[in-house]
Amino acid sequence: MSFSSTLAAIDGWLAEYAPLTLRDLPPPATAAELAAVRAQLGVDLLKDVEELLRWHNGAGRARPPFCLAPGFAFLGTADMVAMSRRRIAEDADRPMWRSWNRQWLPVASGRRGSCLAVDHAESDTHGNVVISSTDDGRDGPRTWPDLGALLSRSYQAMRYGNPFMKSRRTVLHGRLDWEEA
Repeated sequence: MSFSSTLAAIDGWLAEYAPLTLRDLPPPATAAELAAVRAQLGVDLLKDVEELLRWHNGAGRARPPFCLAPGFAFLGTADMVAMSRRRIAEDADRPMWRSWNRQWLPVASGRRGSCLAVDHAESDTHGNVVISSTDDGRDGPRTWPDLGALLSRSYQAMRYGNPFMKSRRTVLHGRLDWEEA
């Protein structure tokens, strides 16, 4: 399924099963908001990231928030820029151990400082989605080949109720949430 089709399918599923979650999603990012993200990264946005932000500009303020993957709340452009700046500053304070790449864009925020970041660097990991943490983890981070693969997997878990990332979707009073599976 194409990235656009996945986003449309998520909207359709939310409209039918979790309409309050869909209602709470903000409108698309403006050209100025997209420009602020580009300026922070110093490179153009990947097509899928720009399309994601033109779909909705984050999860909004509703609780529980809309998650791009279980436990990872969809960030809007302002929060993406703020988190990126914070992670760059944290790395500057500990020069011996860097956990952040300046051309990673945080797209979702998780527990205890973790986030989903899309790699915009010109490297062999260009476009990958990584779980980044501020913890000094010994294992390498989990990755997906691109944002489309991650969202497709999240949509399948939403649609069929199968576990993903040790969680299973629930819907209560018109709102989508994830609980431990």
